[in-house]
Amino acid sequence: MKKTAASQDSSPLSRREFVRLGVMGGAAAAVVGSIPLRAAVTDAAPAAAGTKADVWVFTGKDKKKLIAAALAVIEKNGGFGKGIKRMALKVNAAWPRTPEQGANTHPELVDAFLAGVKKAGIEKVVLPEFTCAPAATTFKMSGIGAAAEKHGAEMIDLAKDRKQFVDVKIPQGKKLLAARVPKDLLDPQTVVINMPVAKHHGGAQLTIAMKNWMGSVEDRGFWHKNNLHQCIADFAGFLNARWTIVDATRIMLDSGPQGPAKKMKEPNQLIVSRDQVAADAVAAMLFVDSPAKIGYLKIAGEMGIGVSDPARINIIRQDV
Repeated sequence: MKKTAASQDSSPLSRREFVRLGVMGGAAAAVVGSIPLRAAVTDAAPAAAGTKADVWVFTGKDKKKLIAAALAVIEKNGGFGKGIKRMALKVNAAWPRTPEQGANTHPELVDAFLAGVKKAGIEKVVLPEFTCAPAATTFKMSGIGAAAEKHGAEMIDLAKDRKQFVDVKIPQGKKLLAARVPKDLLDPQTVVINMPVAKHHGGAQLTIAMKNWMGSVEDRGFWHKNNLHQCIADFAGFLNARWTIVDATRIMLDSGPQGPAKKMKEPNQLIVSRDQVAADAVAAMLFVDSPAKIGYLKIAGEMGIGVSDPARINIIRQDV
């Protein structure tokens, strides 16, 4: 029987179990091969009840300066984790579009970020991506492939390399109960960074950080057929990046996710947070007057996955 994203017959692991088994010994190795494991999880937790989530919004046209400002905040607020030398960077490189068209993360941001993390002590960066068009085309047209090659980072074409996927459980899931996820996003010795582009999406209204995870799971068709907004929130309850860095330098206001858009806007912003829901909520307000109008953001807030209420978000704005 063909396995679906919600099937549970393969005894998949939750991320917590993945880490626990790694601490206990070699039990997880049978699932993830030779990945070394450690006891610490680098994922960020949502703000506790009654507290505010911090979101930094940097504004400026110089993308190197935007990344420099983001990296400075990251360093002051815990960095990438003690002793971490390896990073999985989840960009959006799904579409055969140029950087100006706004369908993918801007390659100049990726370039500057990869240069900066090297200086911060990261020795190896992988970029796992399950593209919506042939990867050879999207990696080239987006400019992200060239940026990765420049810095010795590895672009991973998940459509071809299916051995990268691991079965996991989604403990909090209401619709999405299980998924197949790249092992690089689960390895506790690898810091996970989510660097999506903010844009319109025909099915989900918007795609920012939480929905960007769809570009790394094997069976995204299940999400579209089984309450897309709930599935987006379910998966965000399973996986949160150490840091979320939203590219809102130019945004598609229609015709997403692929475009080209008829209407574009240039906020020239980079939005940074430890809370992916809060980052999405702030980015969403570039498109709508309230994050509650975006289904998965409303659900994520109600599930306690992160902060979606603007009243509970501490927005720190800085021109660079």
